[in-house]
Amino acid sequence: RERPAPRGGVRHDHPSFVIEALPVEAYEGLLVAAATLGQVVDDEPPYLLEAVLSDPVAAWCRLELVPDAGSATVSITTARIPGHATPDVFEVRDAWIDALNQLDWAAMGDSPPPS
Repeated sequence: RERPAPRGGVRHDHPSFVIEALPVEAYEGLLVAAATLGQVVDDEPPYLLEAVLSDPVAAWCRLELVPDAGSATVSITTARIPGHATPDVFEVRDAWIDALNQLDWAAMGDSPPPS
């Protein structure tokens, strides 16, 4: 059930960052972070999450998680949404990392924040 990214200004960061948790736990953290950044528009837990971000950057975003020796490597694809400039993929990455670092990972389990 793959939906194409919006047209225009597609950017990729592969791999982008690592979350020191298995994909299931990492995915849960990304869902919580997505609620602070915008809204989830599609998902295939625990390996794919698509969201439309509104704050601090406006963008369509696809996160793909891959297991990697007890952690999850996250790759990002971003695209422009109508009425907004093409997002900087590194600004989008930093917004996700900031949101993940603000989570109470202890309340979610034993997983540490991303590195």
